[in-house]
Amino acid sequence: MQFIIHKQAGEAIITLQGEAYHHLFRSRRTQKQDCLKLCNLKDNNLYIYHISDINKKEATLKLQSTIAITPNPPKSHLIWAMIEPKCIEKTLPILNELNLSKITFFYADFSQKNFKLDFLRMERILENSSQQCGRMSKLEIELLENLQAVCERYPNLAVLDFDAKPLPSNLEAPILVGCEGGFSQKERELLKNFKTFSTACTHILRSENAAVYAVCKIN
Repeated sequence: MQFIIHKQAGEAIITLQGEAYHHLFRSRRTQKQDCLKLCNLKDNNLYIYHISDINKKEATLKLQSTIAITPNPPKSHLIWAMIEPKCIEKTLPILNELNLSKITFFYADFSQKNFKLDFLRMERILENSSQQCGRMSKLEIELLENLQAVCERYPNLAVLDFDAKPLPSNLEAPILVGCEGGFSQKERELLKNFKTFSTACTHILRSENAAVYAVCKIN
């Protein structure tokens, strides 16, 4: 763990409770003399706290010093058709570690409409990932109704599909990845005037693997 995420990180005195408390003092056996690194995901500062008091349910921390970290700005925007949420949740930490800036989810024609995103659970997954990898900024997530809404909001998007030239590494446009089954004929008609790229290999990738490939390539 590179640091602990705490919304009040930066304040002179804060209280550590709940999951973070149990992880540090029950699982990791943190001692009172140990210093703790905290981050609030709002600025580029790492806050160093010493432990002033510990009881059975919480710990009181006092700010000791502040370290300004040179930011590593997140890059790239992935537009991703809705797939099974558990597959999305497994892939989120990878995309977060790759420093992706934003994901826009949308319901494609071949997406199952009963799939729903648990945004609170996804936020916890991303926070745990950031604490492990040291990312100090949030990965932005939004949800749009369908591909039509996506095209209207992001008219400069590019598409990852089959039978096109390889995806370049210097692409600055948002990259769109379909769901299992690809795009419907209606969607292909909607996307026909957008730039389209393919993977460098001829294999068919699962949606989550295509998403990771795209982010690795353009990031």
